[in-house]
Amino acid sequence: MTTTTDPRPSRAGAWIVLLGAVVVGAVLQGASAVPGLGTAATGWFAVQVVGSLVVLVAEVAVLAWAARAIVLRSALGRLPALLVAWSAVAVVVTAAVAVVLPFAVPLVLVVVACLLVEAAAGGRNALRGLRVFRRTPVRAVLAGLVVVVVAALSWVVALVSGFFLTGALGGAVMWLWFGVVAGLLLIWWTRLALRAPPHS
Repeated sequence: MTTTTDPRPSRAGAWIVLLGAVVVGAVLQGASAVPGLGTAATGWFAVQVVGSLVVLVAEVAVLAWAARAIVLRSALGRLPALLVAWSAVAVVVTAAVAVVLPFAVPLVLVVVACLLVEAAAGGRNALRGLRVFRRTPVRAVLAGLVVVVVAALSWVVALVSGFFLTGALGGAVMWLWFGVVAGLLLIWWTRLALRAPPHS
């Protein structure tokens, strides 16, 4: 008796990695919301902040990496070093904008999505990811509007989770939402970039 197998690579592995990154990231970020942490010594608090940023950078990079494999139905392969570097840039810039001009964060997230998709593809200059607006302007603008709406919704979720769920649990729930949303949006933007025509 012979059996046939689907020649296309399974996306199960990439999905497991993506969901694992979301859960692990949420747990680690939630740990940073333990009551009393804000009153800790300055040095220890700084270590916690840096650790939180490192976890976020790693999660963002893995999400973009897994999103591309999911869309392409391909093996994960090696995590591009430049993707990690661009993820770090994205996290730092987004955090800075959130402090200086919070209402501009949704627009920054649109740019970040473009950069991460390009970096996950192995592009050395992730800024080329912005070309998706030239190649498929209508779909890109609509996708950007969705990001803005989802960012606003996520802000509400963060407020609600912080109000009803305090401490580590509230932090974990909030970051779990952020991770799921980020993963789905990166899958969508990856598919958008891959399906866009090479010329406008």
